[in-house]
Amino acid sequence: MQGKEITAKIKNLIQKYPLLVSVGYFCIYFPIFGLLEMFRAPEYYVHCRLDDFIPYNGYFIIPYVLWYLFVPGMLLFFIRYSKADYFKCCKVIFGGMSICLLIYWLFPTGLQLREPIANDNLCNQIVNLLRVVDTPTNVCPSIHVSSTVGICLVLLRSKELKRFRVLTAASCVLGVLICLSTMFIDQHSVIDVICGFALSAVLSSLMEQTESQPQVSAKKAFGR
Repeated sequence: MQGKEITAKIKNLIQKYPLLVSVGYFCIYFPIFGLLEMFRAPEYYVHCRLDDFIPYNGYFIIPYVLWYLFVPGMLLFFIRYSKADYFKCCKVIFGGMSICLLIYWLFPTGLQLREPIANDNLCNQIVNLLRVVDTPTNVCPSIHVSSTVGICLVLLRSKELKRFRVLTAASCVLGVLICLSTMFIDQHSVIDVICGFALSAVLSSLMEQTESQPQVSAKKAFGR
């Protein structure tokens, strides 16, 4: 009984303060990701022929960096206008991030795509700074891509947020640019992007099926 009471209190607290889910998860995620970056050296290097045909373009650092605003910004938007979609989004993107961390631990991957870049403009300077902080390890699937795609899928499938058509369209355009940016600044291989997309697509579909299952059962129970 005591366990049920604690569970009920936690659920009530989350419903009252939904942001605790995101804050709590990121407090766990970032330390684990940092430890993997430090202690898991790449054992498998990701590459495909398409990678050789994608030219470097420093301007794509802009949508790449905007991802760091896009994810928290959209989570706050969901909390403000649709808590149900917020919790759906948390399931998809945090579930995807957790799976990525597990894959990084079991199959540590790396890239050998990066070439030296001259600091001849601001965008290239930011890319070089990013490369110091973000090493070419733990790359497949791409968390940048999986979380971006997860957010866009929840937004596109939402019934409550259909009135925000301009925001939905803008978010999807930015989402495409973020996914492309991971390849155009040599942060990820095409394989990483495909895997990140597939991961969120599968999780989103599973989540939608799980959400609709009780309704299907109820209809069968009443003979409809």
